[in-house]
Amino acid sequence: MTRAVVFGGGGPVGIGWETGLVVGLGGEGIWLGGADLVVGTSAGSVVGAQVALGLDLAENLATVASPLTVPVGSAAAESGMETLLTAMAQAAGGGTSAQQARVQLGQVALAAPTVDEDLFISVFAQVKGEDWPEGYVCTAVDVETGELRVWDKAAGVALDRAIASSCSVPGIFPPITIDGRRYMDGGMRTALNSDIAVGHDAVIAISCFILALPEGMSDPTFDALAAALESEFEALRSSGSALEIIAPGEEFLEVSGWGFNLMDPTRTVAAYEAGVRQAAVEAERLRAIWSS
Repeated sequence: MTRAVVFGGGGPVGIGWETGLVVGLGGEGIWLGGADLVVGTSAGSVVGAQVALGLDLAENLATVASPLTVPVGSAAAESGMETLLTAMAQAAGGGTSAQQARVQLGQVALAAPTVDEDLFISVFAQVKGEDWPEGYVCTAVDVETGELRVWDKAAGVALDRAIASSCSVPGIFPPITIDGRRYMDGGMRTALNSDIAVGHDAVIAISCFILALPEGMSDPTFDALAAALESEFEALRSSGSALEIIAPGEEFLEVSGWGFNLMDPTRTVAAYEAGVRQAAVEAERLRAIWSS
């Protein structure tokens, strides 16, 4: 049986929560590092790399979360998460219009005043020089074409540079140069890119964003984002994958402000603690498809 785990994007707060989940599930006898495939997008690329490398996530929490701290005074920090989510909704999933929306996001990324590219890469020093872990992949989007790029060991890219490209939120962080092309956050396709795991027997997908609004509520931006993820989940199920999804629990929703405060690094520790506690609740159902 082949197993895959997918870590989604979610800023430093998402890093804290996903880290807590990994640590908490490990305490319950469910070690996600035993997966045949580890997929990381944006914040998830940071957590996924740590998991695939077998590092102590709890010990490295402060270091792991620090790269995604939003520079004070940046244009994107001023406009807030709502603007970014609206742009992501337009760029989500497949189709010509979505790809064109990603190209427009790429133009925003190229034009925005941000920190120096090399400086941004340097904050991923915890993995600098590490060999690329077997079975680990992370995602980025070509700023000029809007196409998804999946970095793996065969690509020959330095691990810290690949992760930086996956975390390069347009308007906040600089696009990363790899082989003469520029790349931005893989979350500009979807927050999970979970369809990369199609064909694996068991898949656990971890989303830092809610997947359904409370009954009676509707929002076009949310609906577009959720539809893209549901399309990925259906692709997994159709391929024969046994799929389990971990979505934010009530405690993490409160910590993250329902997703609008995911870029606030002061909430990372609280998110970690929420993740550890939620893991105890999630563990029983996950055992049905996962064994250490």
